[in-house]
Amino acid sequence: MNKVFFFRRLFSFHSNYKLHSLLLISAMLFTFLISFTFAQTDVQNLAVVVNALDNADLNVISSLSIIDLDEPNLKRAVDAEVITIGDVPSDILIHGHIAYVSRFDWLSGMFSDSILMINLERQEIVDVIPIQSGAYPQSLALINSNKMYVTCDNVHQVHVVDIGSRSVTKIITDASLNKTTGITVLNGKAYVTNPAWEWDAAAGKSIYHQSSVTVIDTQTDSVLSSIPMPINAGGILNDGDSTVIVKTTGDYGLISGKLVLIDATTDKIIKTVDLKMTPGSFAINSQKQLFIQGGWANRGLLIYDLPTQKWIRDKSDRLAEFGGGSGMVFGPDGNLYITKPNWAGDGFSTMLVMGPDETLIKTYQLGHGTDKVALARIVSRNEDVNDDGFVDITDLVIVSQNFGQSGPGIIGDVNGDGLVNILDLISVAQYF
Repeated sequence: MNKVFFFRRLFSFHSNYKLHSLLLISAMLFTFLISFTFAQTDVQNLAVVVNALDNADLNVISSLSIIDLDEPNLKRAVDAEVITIGDVPSDILIHGHIAYVSRFDWLSGMFSDSILMINLERQEIVDVIPIQSGAYPQSLALINSNKMYVTCDNVHQVHVVDIGSRSVTKIITDASLNKTTGITVLNGKAYVTNPAWEWDAAAGKSIYHQSSVTVIDTQTDSVLSSIPMPINAGGILNDGDSTVIVKTTGDYGLISGKLVLIDATTDKIIKTVDLKMTPGSFAINSQKQLFIQGGWANRGLLIYDLPTQKWIRDKSDRLAEFGGGSGMVFGPDGNLYITKPNWAGDGFSTMLVMGPDETLIKTYQLGHGTDKVALARIVSRNEDVNDDGFVDITDLVIVSQNFGQSGPGIIGDVNGDGLVNILDLISVAQYF
């Protein structure tokens, strides 16, 4: 980091923080003189699955299941439905040891629209970020260590969350935002899908309007442009380089789904691929290959190669064994993790692990209605004093403010020796 900026920021505190500033500087300097003997190396590789089924009649409530991917015994590896969520969970985002889970109450629309902050090490909810009642938060995107975007489809908005204060600080509105659903962030821009549908009660069906992708500058939170899309654009991701991929589902009948490739430099459409079906979930691997669930009428995995813009596996050659998945994510080892839900609630759902060679490696028995899945690599670390998933200036300030205090359970006692001292500052500073 820029040390000049760091020291200026420390000395900009009010005079009553001078001691804290000196302590922080000392900790930072001393860190360069010590080895990383203090470093903790206890690492957990986890899969975190959202069990989205919530049905009081079946005595089922939405929850999280946590799977230890390093545990060879598949039964012992699973903590099924270990954290209760409640209501309708819509997305999960993980940073460090914190999982952010968006949820809403579509029945009453009252009070429960929020983002849960869950400590995965302790397996407990540590805080709640409230979202406007009736907003229906959908997808989450981390912009930086203290800023998150949340799409809210019922109010056609993107809410900007300050993670430090646990609050919405800004609401992005625009005429192009319509049932805002998916979001992906690439090269300083957020791309938001707008399916633009509405329920026609008289006709008993959904009506679809002009779908689009709204492009937002993540520094200024201003809308840059709107890109027209085929009917019902919902899913969206990027290749980590220069291409944004949009998945549309059509009208689930006469109009088929599409893949739309967008050049993230110019925000122009490169290519539109007619899937000739209604697609399900999709994920992208490190080779920029798209794995697409074929949907209920074409169960199985299809594979589309982004660099060559050709099919590796099309509808006639799909991987049927891995069909019916609801959530999918690739791990750094190249494995694909696929959740297969049982929405009836009369049996447990599963998570399949498919290897790079397209073979089934493992099958985990989980909770009810397995839906979203995310991976976490957790290094056991107490240096994140305020439990937000980041070790940053805020943690250093908290420790310095408690410097010299002693006793059990003091915030800032990073190493747990009952005293807040220079060792605690060093522990935080070395991971800053």
